Amino acid sequence: MKPFVKTFPGLIRSIITPARVMNLSSEKKLKVRALWDTGATNTMISKKIATTLALKKTGEISVRSFAGEKSVNEYYLRLLLSGGFAKDLQVLELSEIKEADILIGMDIIGYGDFLFTLKREHNISRAKIYFMSPSKGLIVPPHKRSTRQP
Repeated sequence: MKPFVKTFPGLIRSIITPARVMNLSSEKKLKVRALWDTGATNTMISKKIATTLALKKTGEISVRSFAGEKSVNEYYLRLLLSGGFAKDLQVLELSEIKEADILIGMDIIGYGDFLFTLKREHNISRAKIYFMSPSKGLIVPPHKRSTRQP
């Protein structure tokens, strides 16, 4: 399997990449915009995507966030990324995900190596993400680590 790599021109406020999701029963696939969120425990999809894919609700689960506790719908689907990553997983429904259709949480990010870099050359910034599953034990060599102090 190849790593999933996405480069962004300039500075970015959020990591949004292309992905595909698939209904496991009908095998219907859909291209989506995925927001990578290392602060999220679970992967979530918008209500619109659940409806478009005609996903069958498998249950309800209680979730807690800074806004309080609420009950949300639970579904199963397959997440596909370029490079060959495919994972069948439980996802939770949000009424809306700003800027994206699916939120990729630590339940997926934790399956591999996830690296975010920001490089500046000649006053031009470039951001890049790298995701590889299964983990290859990615280690940044000492000569590549930042030596700047806060």
